[in-house]
Amino acid sequence: MKEKIKSFFANLGYKFQRFMTGRYGIDKLWTVLIIAYLIVIILANILYRFSKISYYAISVLGIVLVVFAVYRVFSKNIEERRKENEAWLRFAGKIRQKHNFNKNKWKQRKTHKFVKCSKCKKVLRLPKHKGKINVTCPHCQNQFVVNTGKKK
Repeated sequence: MKEKIKSFFANLGYKFQRFMTGRYGIDKLWTVLIIAYLIVIILANILYRFSKISYYAISVLGIVLVVFAVYRVFSKNIEERRKENEAWLRFAGKIRQKHNFNKNKWKQRKTHKFVKCSKCKKVLRLPKHKGKINVTCPHCQNQFVVNTGKKK
């Protein structure tokens, strides 16, 4: 009896592996959807004290998120799931890039001044405390004058 149970669980992994052949599987978007589901469920439980209607509405949103995540994992339309994940990664990359840019601006705020070119709107990093300086935008060659603060 023990051997049958042991062989059943040993074969279960192989059976699942065969089942998943040709299916999309787990990716970054799946992880985000599951985390969003957990956050939504926690939020719904917090709101349960105040309004049962909002609890049910938010719980339905959570169920939709987890159903969509599971659907993506077992989907055989690999190309569409790859496009969805790629779109998510592009979106998240833009947010991450903006966050890193603002973090670096904050770190360099004492030594540099950040100004936007009036023509192309690119952000330029200039040294602080140099007085008025002539600046040429490296992107569009626009020339303008910037006051970086009093000379020390």
